[in-house]
Amino acid sequence: MIADTDYWVGIDAGHAECAICILDRAGTVLLEAVRDPNAGAVTDILRVLGVERVQAIMIEAGVGMHIVRKLLDRGLPVKVVDPRKSSKFLSIRRQKTDPSDARGLAELGRLGASIGAGIHINRPDQDDIRIQLNVRRSILNSRIRTDAAIRSILQRHGASLRVGNSPGKLRFEVTRVLRERMRLGYAVRADLMRLVTVGEVLRSQLADLDREVSSLARNIDVCANLQTMPGVGPLTALSFYSAIGDPHRFSRNTDVGPYLGLAPALRQSGATAHRGRVGRFGNKMARSHLIMGATLILSKCKVESKLRTWGLDVMSRTNFIKARVAVARKMAVILLQMWKDGAPFDGKL
Repeated sequence: MIADTDYWVGIDAGHAECAICILDRAGTVLLEAVRDPNAGAVTDILRVLGVERVQAIMIEAGVGMHIVRKLLDRGLPVKVVDPRKSSKFLSIRRQKTDPSDARGLAELGRLGASIGAGIHINRPDQDDIRIQLNVRRSILNSRIRTDAAIRSILQRHGASLRVGNSPGKLRFEVTRVLRERMRLGYAVRADLMRLVTVGEVLRSQLADLDREVSSLARNIDVCANLQTMPGVGPLTALSFYSAIGDPHRFSRNTDVGPYLGLAPALRQSGATAHRGRVGRFGNKMARSHLIMGATLILSKCKVESKLRTWGLDVMSRTNFIKARVAVARKMAVILLQMWKDGAPFDGKL
């Protein structure tokens, strides 16, 4: 069946299957189907209807990005929608099902309501960096939880534990503390050493990952340049690089702050306007790394710069929490300009 009119496609992708809905210009349903979550299943349907008549293929960001890349490689007009924005449109429908969401996304494309709701699609190598950083974060969180469990067990026996992040030190310190406790008559279960073994493995894996991350940041020219700013190390440079993707999609550098959730949320109605806390939208990892960098600039950094002077002035008028968010936001703006210009950080500007 070749469609005799233009049509719009909505895809609600899941892990096990994806719902597909196709609407014509009048909003009539031409086809509704549930298929395997792969690009081949989608293109098979489009070939039946005529690929040349498809106007837009709407899909939310998330688990269906592998489908998006395959469809883009085949030259199809795919538009990836921000779930925060599309959810408002989809919530109008009474039923919340995968086919209903697919139809809503098709309507979103047909009505042209996708303006301002689309998102940027990073290159595969930038996505690989984000995966590597997420793996590191997962290992780090596991190490922190393991350390907390070890400390909790030792505190039950009146002992405290201070240990660094280097492999080998945890086992050494725990063994030393256990010997002291045994001399004092405490009996600590040997099961504790299982946790110590886990903690050592996590430390070793984390150390290997940190070496890989540092090497990667050195070998990417953009990231190497970003690290010329005080407070920016390999993690901050890579997380910013992978979160932004393309610096030129920001016509105004100041837009990068709200994009990363570092700008105060504004709620205005009539004559009332309230500026609240930062929006916390966008990439959480990039935002947290920028805030950590801002903390270093305001506290431990010994390199004087106009950025640090400005941040200390903000802190004197407000407080440390607000100042570090403001510095993080300004860091993002400066890093974006450094990326565009290819110039190193200049503390005098």
